[in-house]
Amino acid sequence: MKGLLKKLVFFGLAAIILFAAVGCDTVTTTTTTTSQSTSDTTTTTTVTISSDTTTTTTTTTSTTTIVTTSNANESLVVSYDGDLVFNRYQPFDTSLITVALHKSSGAVIILDSTAYTLSGYTNSVAGNITVTVSFLGLETTIPVTILDVDTNLDITMTYYLSAQGMTGTVLFDELHDIINTGFAGVDYGTARTALAVTDRDPANTSKLILVYLGTSVSGTWDDGITWNREHVFPQSLLGEAAENSTVNMASDLQNLKPSDPVVNSSRGNKIFNDYTDADCFEPRDEVKGDIARILLYMMTMYSVLEVIDDTTPGVHQMGYLSVLLAWNDLDPVDDFERHRNDVIQSYQHNRNPYIDYPEFVDLIWGN
Repeated sequence: MKGLLKKLVFFGLAAIILFAAVGCDTVTTTTTTTSQSTSDTTTTTTVTISSDTTTTTTTTTSTTTIVTTSNANESLVVSYDGDLVFNRYQPFDTSLITVALHKSSGAVIILDSTAYTLSGYTNSVAGNITVTVSFLGLETTIPVTILDVDTNLDITMTYYLSAQGMTGTVLFDELHDIINTGFAGVDYGTARTALAVTDRDPANTSKLILVYLGTSVSGTWDDGITWNREHVFPQSLLGEAAENSTVNMASDLQNLKPSDPVVNSSRGNKIFNDYTDADCFEPRDEVKGDIARILLYMMTMYSVLEVIDDTTPGVHQMGYLSVLLAWNDLDPVDDFERHRNDVIQSYQHNRNPYIDYPEFVDLIWGN
């Protein structure tokens, strides 16, 4: 909220200065870039109005950069903090920029990322590039740096050899193909016995470990009284029914974990985050990485699914991506997770690549 207020102050200042100069019917398009690192700076911009020349002054504070382009009636203002830097093959993160339309009436409209167009963003080669932001005939440019990524991951598992040397969307697509090749899904009813094996308590093979509580309970299925089948990517957001005789996304064993029925109900279809409230659920620290890698698997396995940075996702969506990426590092893969991956392969003939090679996460989404 504080950052948004700061940007709005900048936008308001830019609007006052820009439209003070507008008094004729035609204005040539002018681009202004203002930036500062440690102290206040003032940048002078020349705007040509018909045959006259008017000089305006824009003052900014903090490390925010404001880029503005204008015509007679409105201005397109792009603001961002620091430098825009991405890894090779990493998608452009529109949350890092704020794009606003300033009307000559004084109104300011913050544009959603679906409203404006980004062009010129190419992430296959490292270096400096220029990205164009455009909206209804107005356009301006912003500088972006693409960093090289160390792809020196030594893949030794035959299952993944075809992914050697890949990064970004190329790697993501290859993993999608790998884990779908030979996949033989089981029906949802199979989970009633399979989870007693996949999540078996190493200290007592007749019991299993509940995902959110971490407690050990009988592995025998009793119609969901002691434990039930939790969809980590919520079944309601998968958009498919979970029926015992059906094989679909809702029956994928990678996405199913044994859970205490009360806790399962309390979690509902909330996204995962670093806190629990009406929209978010925080699991215990010991399984945060497990949860992250399950959701990234589901996103990779099923093209219709996506994991996003949003606390209120729609059908086929889950979150919170940036938190899950951090969890992958904070809670490394352990033997329990590796055993689970091995067992699931024996059932449905595919694996979770982010358990076998958690490094894939950084190679796809950046560090």
